[in-house]
Amino acid sequence: MPRVIWNLVLFIAALACQWCAAQDAAVGTALPNSGITVRLEAHNGQSQFKVGDPITVDLVFTSATAGYSVDTNENPYLPSGDIVYVSPDGGWMRSQQSQSGKSLDGNALVTLGSEPVRVPVLINRTVLFEQPGHYEVSVASERLTAISTWGRRLSPIEDCNPCAATNAVGIDIVARGAAEETELVASLSSELEAAKEQVPRPELTESQKKTMQDVEAQLSAADSSEEGQKRMKSLLPKLNEIGTEQMAAIEKRQADLLLAAQRLACLEGDEAVRAKVHFIAAAEESDEETRIGLILVNGLSNSRNKELQLNLLEAAWRDPNNLPRYELHEALRAARDLATDGMVKIGEFAGTEEERKAAVKRYQADLDVIIGTLPERSESNRTQTIQILKRIAIPNPFNE
Repeated sequence: MPRVIWNLVLFIAALACQWCAAQDAAVGTALPNSGITVRLEAHNGQSQFKVGDPITVDLVFTSATAGYSVDTNENPYLPSGDIVYVSPDGGWMRSQQSQSGKSLDGNALVTLGSEPVRVPVLINRTVLFEQPGHYEVSVASERLTAISTWGRRLSPIEDCNPCAATNAVGIDIVARGAAEETELVASLSSELEAAKEQVPRPELTESQKKTMQDVEAQLSAADSSEEGQKRMKSLLPKLNEIGTEQMAAIEKRQADLLLAAQRLACLEGDEAVRAKVHFIAAAEESDEETRIGLILVNGLSNSRNKELQLNLLEAAWRDPNNLPRYELHEALRAARDLATDGMVKIGEFAGTEEERKAAVKRYQADLDVIIGTLPERSESNRTQTIQILKRIAIPNPFNE
């Protein structure tokens, strides 16, 4: 086909997709007699992705009446409370269970009114797309809450039946080359590795350094005269500005790291599996590394090679250089679920009494492996390992 005709075909197809997206955005579901609508839209207008890309859509809530709020919590570390539906049936699989009835975070509740409340939903959290193609996704959400029933959600199964299924949004997934994924894994890994060596506080600019020197000089002079107080007062706005800029830089760095972790978590190939396991096993006990580790634990369900993933995590658990932190054991548990059932179960100790007893027995067997490696560990590692064993609720020789 001549290039000019091909370009025209693509242009017409793009117009058609925009029209379809507009139709999807216009359709919503309503809670009877409430004036509430819940609809699904493409996030930032994006509807085409490569295999292994984070796939995000937006839940959009509006209301013509007062008395409702929306849980906007986007926490990427806890199980998702949104249920994603996909059609057609082939080319994808449900990789993680969704958790209904989660406790509400008051800080994340937004009062619902006529202005739309938009909540991004990461589809990859619970769905693995195994094949390129066109898919239609919709979402069931329990994010809607009646203010009069504080602490109780309007469940899709109970009071909010229309919230159980939004309109469908079309997404197109295209293949990603193996070389491209290898390069992306290397780039994201370098970004996460570099983060371990960076100081938390960004470097001051020359102008900021000059302001700090002026402040220190003024404080050292202990000049309480009227003129000295004026000089100090004139420096305070600059000092506040430095603090604001520093905090913004720190928050951006943290957001960039979490995004890098999320992108790595969604990749599906063997190199991505090795990188995920590496960062989960090597994570130190800091808030930042804990968040990154839990994002990557969630991302294990996106890996295609479940056998390789389980083998690597079993080896990481036995490795006396690694500490048996929660994230590493949770990763091992998830890898077992994925290798046997193809889906990560919510709650290791949920289920029947027999299932709970079996889970405790498996955990104790894992702890026995760790105890067997104590003589091989360095003195510092052994001390930290024993402290971890003492804190674990599962009975073991160090917490009895």
